[in-house]
Amino acid sequence: MKQITVGMFLLVLCGTSAFPQSGKTPVEVPFEFVANQIVVQVKIGGKGPFNMLIDTDTDPSAIDSATAKELGLDVGGKGSAATGGGTEKNVVYSTRLPTVELGAISARDVLAATIDLKKLAERIGKPIHGVLGYSFLKDRIIQIDYPNSKIRFFAESPYPRIELAPNTVNTIAIPFRREDGDLIIDSVFINNEKMRATLDTGSSSSFALTPEAVAILGLDEQASESQGNSVGYNGEYANKPGLLKSVRLGRFSAESVPATFWLPNTGHDKKKFQVNIGNAFFEDFILTFDFRGKIVVFERVD
Repeated sequence: MKQITVGMFLLVLCGTSAFPQSGKTPVEVPFEFVANQIVVQVKIGGKGPFNMLIDTDTDPSAIDSATAKELGLDVGGKGSAATGGGTEKNVVYSTRLPTVELGAISARDVLAATIDLKKLAERIGKPIHGVLGYSFLKDRIIQIDYPNSKIRFFAESPYPRIELAPNTVNTIAIPFRREDGDLIIDSVFINNEKMRATLDTGSSSSFALTPEAVAILGLDEQASESQGNSVGYNGEYANKPGLLKSVRLGRFSAESVPATFWLPNTGHDKKKFQVNIGNAFFEDFILTFDFRGKIVVFERVD
């Protein structure tokens, strides 16, 4: 999912286990994987629990407008346009979540944007009261164990000095950076073309290509005539299914990969990235985001 603009604002890997050891026991929280979305139970200001998504590509965090009213949150008077997918214009207002409790993990005074999440909830088929984004995740080390539906919070990296070790087929470490609210890696290869990609745990797709990427790869004619539709922060938008000849990420590679081609004028033009990678791809991995060290580790689970 995309940024919400708030207008004011081994160890050489020769024996790495699927659950690497760290000096301290991580805090573990279960999640539901619903419609390819990570749904966790969260208390806000001591109330709840509320259904919230974990989204590495939302900045700051988000709270449904009706839920914000129910909680009696102070909401800024000046709204601004949400950014992200969709052909409508959603207005967001700044607020702060007094406390956020996710299992034994807690945070205070978390910046958020109020936004209408009804359409997103309808698409998922479950009430969604908010999204835990970068304002909650920053400075944390979070591991998403998709096969076991667990999220782990580490005090120290479970992969010390991983950046010095060679990638393997099953364990891939990639540095990332943040730009305009997106979590970006610079080296995913689509049809042997090097492209910038965002790692988006708020996306239910596998690989989605921006209009720019579709044009660079010459895939305009290859896209299916049939249309699908998705829901973003700005409502529904149309897309087309397609097929990628090859995808390479570190030592991982695949051929004949189904993908989504985003259409022009659907909120995906002029992006800092060309490819969006989401949960339909991540679900075969244990994925560890080190927001302090700015490195992500993919560990494949067979």
